[in-house]
Amino acid sequence: MKKINLLFPFLLVTCLLASSSFWQTFIDIQNELYAHKIVESKVLEPIKDSNITKNETKMQTSEEDVTKLIDKRVQKFNELIALIKEKPYEVKSRNNPYYNSSEVDSIRAKLKTRITVNSKYGYKVAVTRDKIALATLQTKEHIYNFFVNLAENWTKLDAKAIESIIKKERDWLKTIDISTFKKFYELSKNDNNQISQQIVSNYLELRVQVDFYQDFLDYLLSNPTLLKYRSLTAILNLNSMIDNINSISSFAKINTTLRYIHLDMGRLVLFVLIMLFAWSASYLIYYRIYAFLKKQIIKKEDAVDDLLLANLNGIRRPFLILVIAFGFELGLEVLLYPSALPEKLILFLYALYLGIIVYILLILVDSIFTEYLFKKDELKNRHLRQELVNLILSIVKVTIVIIAGFMLLVRMGVNITGLLASLGIGGLAVALAAQNTLSNFFGLLKIIFDNSFSQGDWIETKDVEGTVVEIGFISTMIRTFDNALITVPNANLANSYIKNWSKRSVGRRIKMHIGVSYGASRESVMKAIDEIAAMLESHPGIATPKRVDKKVIVKSKREKKLVSIEDKYGIKTTLLVYLDEFADSSINILIYTFSKTVVWKEWLEIKQDVLLKIWEILERNNLEFAFPSQSIYFDPENVEKSFKAISEKPKV
Repeated sequence: MKKINLLFPFLLVTCLLASSSFWQTFIDIQNELYAHKIVESKVLEPIKDSNITKNETKMQTSEEDVTKLIDKRVQKFNELIALIKEKPYEVKSRNNPYYNSSEVDSIRAKLKTRITVNSKYGYKVAVTRDKIALATLQTKEHIYNFFVNLAENWTKLDAKAIESIIKKERDWLKTIDISTFKKFYELSKNDNNQISQQIVSNYLELRVQVDFYQDFLDYLLSNPTLLKYRSLTAILNLNSMIDNINSISSFAKINTTLRYIHLDMGRLVLFVLIMLFAWSASYLIYYRIYAFLKKQIIKKEDAVDDLLLANLNGIRRPFLILVIAFGFELGLEVLLYPSALPEKLILFLYALYLGIIVYILLILVDSIFTEYLFKKDELKNRHLRQELVNLILSIVKVTIVIIAGFMLLVRMGVNITGLLASLGIGGLAVALAAQNTLSNFFGLLKIIFDNSFSQGDWIETKDVEGTVVEIGFISTMIRTFDNALITVPNANLANSYIKNWSKRSVGRRIKMHIGVSYGASRESVMKAIDEIAAMLESHPGIATPKRVDKKVIVKSKREKKLVSIEDKYGIKTTLLVYLDEFADSSINILIYTFSKTVVWKEWLEIKQDVLLKIWEILERNNLEFAFPSQSIYFDPENVEKSFKAISEKPKV
């Protein structure tokens, strides 16, 4: 208990030092917003600077300057309102740098005495000086009492009550004889005597207080909801629980110590209970409820199982964070009750909630597109290309994020109209700085609408060959056949010659030359050619006009364009088997045909089968495969003469 008692002076000093922060902010805002009307002197003190009136000139401002001034004023007024809600105990401090209540009575009495004496002797100028000072003091007193009233009762005030209070204060402001004071100010500002300069100083100080008070009242009258009490503590009736806990005798003794730091045991105990409840609820949602829902989804065994599971897995963690954040917010509201949460913390929590909602929306959009459109084969009937769907998906995602960003900026008090106007002005500079990015984006549009290639296609350009992995906003990823991943800017692909091997519906070419030896008879060769042609005509894997899918042809004819159906959709059924040439070492037979499939593995299987059957046909017709060879012919007479010359040669 002694240790606690030792903390009393420290806590008291800390609270007293901290109590001036609201009114210091108040003074700073006055100086910042009305600096051209402030003079460096205090009420009732002589003015040494006689040149103050030279600084007060009528300012001609542009529309942009006025907009900036209004935005700045709104920002500062919101800051004051936030401080009233966050730290009402600072507003109620009677010893502050703006209005010291302990000195007011003596100053007021002094001013009234001087007014009475000077009136008796006919000193009108001095009387006016003191009347202006008294009006300034009364205005400060009204401002102080008004803010204290807001700090004490803002949680109970509704829009009508706020309107009534503001109307009463505005009516009081009208009682200040500003026009008379201004006449004396105009007469005195060029006079260098002490009383005239005091009139100038007092009048300018009065105008600062009146103008500020009038502007703030008008702003609050237009925006009464800024003081609307949205505390969950009051909505859930937790304040009565706080009172019940504090009524416990043992806690009441501890509260005598805690009150110096604006706390009590009721709020502390309830804060701990709320946080424990939040952690328990998050554990229950993350593990128990998730397991139960997953079990129910799997048990149903319907067509939307994958979609539901994907969504459930995606939103599981965001909901955990959402519950913990809500519990943290509710706990802090209880801890700070009846004060409101700090504006920066409210903004942070708003951004957190908004981010979680956006994340959940993105997961749901992803699930709908991938699980429903792709996995449920919806694209097959609608002829939607995957990259077009990805583009739409990306646009939807970006739109959601942009809307959320604007909502956050509005919540922060940013002028969206001005922001959009500045973006329009800077649009040209951004466009010049992002030329390559824009050209790549338009390259993406060209690729999509020209239908140059799609995801999964096998393409070949001058520099790269491989399978298209993904077509993005800026670049396209291609997987080469040696399993390397290459990223190519869309602009480069859009302006390149592209060979698309996947744009084939029917027909992958099989071209070869079969060489038979020159010892074959003409009849055997022609018979073999006929048999090979018949074999290919009857082969189930070879494309012929009779075997082409008629549905493809019918579907193609629906397009009323003057283009070849076969060339547009990649349908090849050519079949050629002919004696091609007499080569150096063989008689070559040309075989030129197409497989029905365009899949490489299936094509290799068909080609292998064709080769084996050709081999069988050649063997059946007693034909041999030719290979490079040379025939050497001898002249008998020359051979005989050569041997005779060798035999007659003398031996050594």
